[in-house]
Amino acid sequence: MLLENNNKSEMTAITDGHSEKLAISHGEEIELEIPSRLSDILERAAMESEHESGPGLKKGIIYASPDGGEIFQSYWELREESRRILTGLKKLGLKPGDKVIFQIDPAQDFIPALWGCFLGGFVPVPISIAPTYRQINHTVKKLHNAWELLGQPIVLTNTELADEISALSEFPEVGPFRVEIVDSLRGNEPDFEVHESKPDDLTLLLLTSGSTGMPKVVMLNHRNLLSMSMGTVQMNGFSRNEVTLNWMPLDHVGAIVFLGIMAVDLGCKQIHVPTDLILQDPLRWLTLIERHRASISWAPNFAFSLLIEHTEEIDRRRWDLSSMRFLVNAGEQIVARIARKFLRLLQTHGLPDHALRPAFGMSETCSGITWSEGFSLSNSTDNMLFVDLGGAIPGASLRIVDDDHKIVTEGTIGHLQVKGRSVTEGYYRNPERNREAFSKDAWFDTGDMGYLQDEHLILTGRGKDDIIINGVNFYSHDIEAAVEEIAAIETSYTAACAVPTPGESDKLAIFFVSTVEKLNLQKKLIDEIRVHIVQKIGVRPHYLLPVNKEDIPKTTIGKIQRPQLRQRFLGGGFDSVLQRFGQGEPESTAVESTPIQHLLARAPEAEHEAILVDFIRNGIANILKADPSELDMAQPLNTMGLDSLMVVWLGNRIRLMLDVEVSIAQFMKGINSLELAREIKAQRNFSIKPEDTLQEGEEEFEL
Repeated sequence: MLLENNNKSEMTAITDGHSEKLAISHGEEIELEIPSRLSDILERAAMESEHESGPGLKKGIIYASPDGGEIFQSYWELREESRRILTGLKKLGLKPGDKVIFQIDPAQDFIPALWGCFLGGFVPVPISIAPTYRQINHTVKKLHNAWELLGQPIVLTNTELADEISALSEFPEVGPFRVEIVDSLRGNEPDFEVHESKPDDLTLLLLTSGSTGMPKVVMLNHRNLLSMSMGTVQMNGFSRNEVTLNWMPLDHVGAIVFLGIMAVDLGCKQIHVPTDLILQDPLRWLTLIERHRASISWAPNFAFSLLIEHTEEIDRRRWDLSSMRFLVNAGEQIVARIARKFLRLLQTHGLPDHALRPAFGMSETCSGITWSEGFSLSNSTDNMLFVDLGGAIPGASLRIVDDDHKIVTEGTIGHLQVKGRSVTEGYYRNPERNREAFSKDAWFDTGDMGYLQDEHLILTGRGKDDIIINGVNFYSHDIEAAVEEIAAIETSYTAACAVPTPGESDKLAIFFVSTVEKLNLQKKLIDEIRVHIVQKIGVRPHYLLPVNKEDIPKTTIGKIQRPQLRQRFLGGGFDSVLQRFGQGEPESTAVESTPIQHLLARAPEAEHEAILVDFIRNGIANILKADPSELDMAQPLNTMGLDSLMVVWLGNRIRLMLDVEVSIAQFMKGINSLELAREIKAQRNFSIKPEDTLQEGEEEFEL
């Protein structure tokens, strides 16, 4: 059974009764012969595609564009375009084994270039697109450090980004990069001479999510990638009739391998959608599933929360989701209560009972290494702490070990280790990390804690995310889910972590975002959360910190980065919040401000634009962790370093604080802060009204 929310203390054995069975699980043998190289599966898909005829029968890729349009490319056409790009890469002097850094945005440029590299034996290295290249930011530093580590390879990009990336050479600490453009490679004649790669040749390099400084670069070969694909296909009975739908960034392993390479291996139709399209309108995901009869898709837990936030509209409208049989929930800890709410919401739209598939995977395992048999309302409860993630794919093995690397028994929490054909051989030019990551008998330590039950994996969290208060273990995702049961809490922006206190044991800190603005109401909400957590979880939070959405750091797929929050807390980054709400004794002091609406209401109308520009400036500075005085507010907002998720957060801040709706398109069309301030001002009259004035006893503050 799965542990339910009725005992929060640490348990060595989590199951009913003690199991003598060792916590080790082996997937089946892969039944079919694994192709030697990726070029073989593209050739097969191209030949099958060429012989298909009739409307809608030809298999290939549908690329959704930012304006909502769609472009179809058959696998035959993909192979031909990849061959042309291969010719161009050879003309640049590349030889098999050479690295190619990808800074490519649209999928219709990224995917043909990816396969062009595979055909030539070149090694693509996808790196997330920087929000701007006009200043040194986190992503630019990651790009530069990877470029240095890899021996200064070429940087392949699309026309729209080429000049900006080339201009980075103006910064003495970056580059100079040799920048090449995908479009310039397409004009060549196709090259029919494909490199005869060996199964263990280096094929793809992936930077681990959240990499900073000198990144960890995961090495994957043809055998790894094809074993993951074939093991997943065999385990789940996939066929050429599937339709895969991806809207995650293409630098993520799930997008490249699970919903990309595997789709080519199957020869099935695949769809790639810009992440921004779904973030702007989560219901578009449902529309695309219905339109294309998609059968396989995936997203992290936060995406399901986004849909739940649109419950009223989903109840009003109708979709046919009966085609979706394999909807993967992975990438972050799965909360059973949210998953069940999602199922109840969409069951009236035909979503099959067992469509939701929790899973576990990472870059180091080529995406999924376990797949569940289906999470449903009948096999789960709201009180489940942990969710069954399924057994190992064919060709892979799992085990749970203690701190001494000894295998424990089933039902005992320990460290998850994996082994198999789809598991990386290590990190590129990083012997120290490789020694830490692999056991003496060559098992890879994932860094996750969990247990096996009936040879299925159940994760309890990351080792570094453990919360131990007074010797008792609590689980961050369980605490976060409990906080979000309170109506005034914004979904998917709650983080719980342990913070050290000098001379004392660790204290529980909870960061949350609420819809409440006034200080006295915030204080009441804090009291409500504290009582709720004590009653629900059995632990008293020491720090409860209401923050803005932009204060909650997330990866590109929306996973909350608790270690970054903990580090910022310890560095004094939340001292002003603690002081405002009378928690702790921070060294720094903070001057309380009036709420922005009250400030505008009391100010002359002629000053409104300047006040709004300052509000926007402070919001951007908070997001970028920058000094507000250093920001150029005449600079277009879409060049200031805000990625798509940051833009969504800033738009939400404006909506919550000013009661004004600002579309993502307004940010991305190149307006600056003054122009945005004028658009906000045009939507609302901020002149003082009776209901805007503070009532007696209410305090003023600004989030």
